[in-house]
Amino acid sequence: MDRSYTATLRYATLSYQKMNLVAKMVRGKKVSEALDMLHMMPKKAADILWKVVKSAASNAEHNADADLKNLTISTINVGRGMLLKRFRFTSRSGVHRYYKHRSFVRVILEDIK
Repeated sequence: MDRSYTATLRYATLSYQKMNLVAKMVRGKKVSEALDMLHMMPKKAADILWKVVKSAASNAEHNADADLKNLTISTINVGRGMLLKRFRFTSRSGVHRYYKHRSFVRVILEDIK
């Protein structure tokens, strides 16, 4: 019987493009292997994804007594979140606008025996 377990993070403080670069590297891997890879990467997105994958694995262990050895990452969905619009004052009473990007992350694990 195949079961799936999820964890979701909303409004992560990083753009979805940067997050998706790291997510591509761990899609389809076993959870223990993915956690090791994410722990060693020197990117901010790796720290965020490590927490979400760890949360999904903990959900699987706690809610359904799933074995961590049999869990694999079936999908990682990274989507665009809302923008925070900001501005900075410049010379001669001017204003420069800039945006702070957010992203949504959803990790789905499958128990394959």
